[in-house]
Amino acid sequence: MIVHPISGVHVINTKFVLIILAALFSVEVMSHQGEVFAQSENVFLHPDKFYKKFFPTLKIKPNPPDTAYIKTYPNFLSVGVHVLSPAIHIRIDSKSDKAANVDASSQLRTNIVDILGFAATYRFVSIGFAVLVNSRLHSHDDYAPSKYRTATIKYSSSAYSLQFKYLRFQGFTDINSFNKTNPDVKYVKRSDLTNKEFQFEGLYNFNWKKYSYTAPLTFSQRQIKSQAGFLLKGGVYYNQMVSDSILLTPKQQLYYDNMKDVKGIQTLSFKLAPGVGYTFVFRKRIYLSVSAFTSFDLSVYKYLSLAGEDTDGKQSFIFELDGKASLGYQSKRFFAGLRFEAERREALFQSIQINTIYSYVGVEVGYRFNTPRFIRKVYKKTMPPGM
Repeated sequence: MIVHPISGVHVINTKFVLIILAALFSVEVMSHQGEVFAQSENVFLHPDKFYKKFFPTLKIKPNPPDTAYIKTYPNFLSVGVHVLSPAIHIRIDSKSDKAANVDASSQLRTNIVDILGFAATYRFVSIGFAVLVNSRLHSHDDYAPSKYRTATIKYSSSAYSLQFKYLRFQGFTDINSFNKTNPDVKYVKRSDLTNKEFQFEGLYNFNWKKYSYTAPLTFSQRQIKSQAGFLLKGGVYYNQMVSDSILLTPKQQLYYDNMKDVKGIQTLSFKLAPGVGYTFVFRKRIYLSVSAFTSFDLSVYKYLSLAGEDTDGKQSFIFELDGKASLGYQSKRFFAGLRFEAERREALFQSIQINTIYSYVGVEVGYRFNTPRFIRKVYKKTMPPGM
């Protein structure tokens, strides 16, 4: 299923993909008395006609949730703004015995204080992005300057959701004083170090009739009565942490095996994570929502070399624990709340161990508008019938 987001940039990207497909399939060869005729119209450029031609019987009929527990807002455009303060900690340790009595780890931090995010949801589709805000509240001005970007596209029904997320941040500071090569500096600044992630994941809610996992996330639904649910999340995740120079300083490399010319690490992970969620509702419109997942992800990784001679792919497992919590208020139009998110990963590779912790805390506010007519028309034209 192709989900076309209602966004200027993403519509351009979708059309580009459709044009490529059209170039490959635009000529339909038909034999009629020995003559070949070109197809008169290219349906790949018209999503509504595409579904009629190739999926004439397709009709999506989502089962509605129990209205005594969940309230839905299919005709509103939910728009939200959030301000979050992230904490990003990455620690790289040696697995070599030579480092037993020496802490030669890289303890990477950023000087990101807060990010500003926007999200919009109409019916089944949500889009969002976040950027770094220069609030002049930096508590670590002596750190290397950092950059942050993220974008999300999500399809959510009552039972399941699909999400694609892009995350990129650049500019780290190693706070471990052991790694300093210059005694006159306080930290080792790694402005050239970049971490980039592509995530595609799906989630199934076993108790979707009475429990809404997406209610505190996209605000297209609202939990009316307290309820819990068992969840199952799976996906594919690509991560690349790379620098313009070597990943570890020459002083560190004395305590690490086979890391002399390594400039980065690339991983491709596969996840299947069970989880639970619960939303407690009191005073009808105030809610407290929590959810948590745990997993051992199968990961294929390789070291990236300065000389371009990358190592062969090897397999490992990554332990991951992530959770969300929010306390907020929802009415028919207005919603607001406090949000906390945390994620921890522990990866054991051939010669190193990497521990990563992301946490976000902040506030969000939003409003449900009457959906503009042009958005309804674009949505109807680009989505499968009944969605």
